Amino acid sequence: MCPSLQEPIKAGEPGVGGAQGWWGVLLQGTIASGVGGMVAAITAWAVVSVTHRHEHRFALRGEVRTSAIALFHLAGRIGAELEQARSDRDASLPSTGSQEWLVTATSVEIAAFSFDEALGARWSNSIGAVRAALESLNAGSAGQEQLIADADLAVRRLIDELADWLMQGRHRAQLNPSRP
Repeated sequence: MCPSLQEPIKAGEPGVGGAQGWWGVLLQGTIASGVGGMVAAITAWAVVSVTHRHEHRFALRGEVRTSAIALFHLAGRIGAELEQARSDRDASLPSTGSQEWLVTATSVEIAAFSFDEALGARWSNSIGAVRAALESLNAGSAGQEQLIADADLAVRRLIDELADWLMQGRHRAQLNPSRP
């Protein structure tokens, strides 16, 4: 028979009080609090871990965007120099030997590979194509018009690759003219 809440607990009644009854309650409470503490600790760890990964990825994305914008502007300036070289044979040719090129190109590659391996590989290939085209242009004098055209094409491809990622969805308006 279960005693009501109004009645005092009597020592010696099985399962209610007595010498063994309070140890059972104490043990059950200790186990319950231990399990609850472990669940709380695991939940807190999971939340902190997910938040940290998200913040880290967000910071990496910001670094990739910043370095990609710098390379986008540098590539634009190189494209303008190539246009100048087409019309003026005495104009200086753009080169990959500058400190600005080295820092900007390697910053983009490092950041992109850290953020997304596939993105890093695509951009690294485009940067490599620009580097090879500009080095060929600076090394050779025969067929310079074609070398300028090749370098200009490589630079434009790099600019498009960067712009597509920086302005994700920039061509969607052309695909769906009903959207503002």
